[in-house]
Amino acid sequence: MLIFLFFFALWLLFNGRCTWDVVGFGLVFSAVVTVFAVKICGWSAERSHKVVKIGGKLLRYAACLFVEIIKANLATLRVILAPGSSLVRPQIFRFDSRLHKSYLQTILANSITITPGTYTIGIDGSVLTVHGLNTEFAEGTPDSGLNRQLMAMERSLNGAAAAEEGKA
Repeated sequence: MLIFLFFFALWLLFNGRCTWDVVGFGLVFSAVVTVFAVKICGWSAERSHKVVKIGGKLLRYAACLFVEIIKANLATLRVILAPGSSLVRPQIFRFDSRLHKSYLQTILANSITITPGTYTIGIDGSVLTVHGLNTEFAEGTPDSGLNRQLMAMERSLNGAAAAEEGKA
């Protein structure tokens, strides 16, 4: 039911107006998408509760990503505008993210890639290989706010999974 309400709220938000035909079509559309999510994608009430539980952590991660993108933009701009490109010292480095869930590793890799001046070349287990425009871009990556936020999410999700197993 929660996922249905989420889809319906998104429908109303993105539509921008609230008339009877918009509400009626939104109810039908939300129901169809909900059935698809439950039957085909395997969505469940437990998953909805997990998403709600880590919702605050997701918002903190988005804010941290936004700050990191701004900082990386400024650092990349400084490298680009440096006379003679004396600051350009590309480097490929590897670091252990200490994340165990593959989707969290993918989120981290994509976050690194959308941050200017760096992109993820590959993932091998929990080890990410990253190319940086400058050596300073590599400093502190394993202990970055993004990695810490994802590790907190993973701990929270593992705690929820352990609690579910304890009830069974």
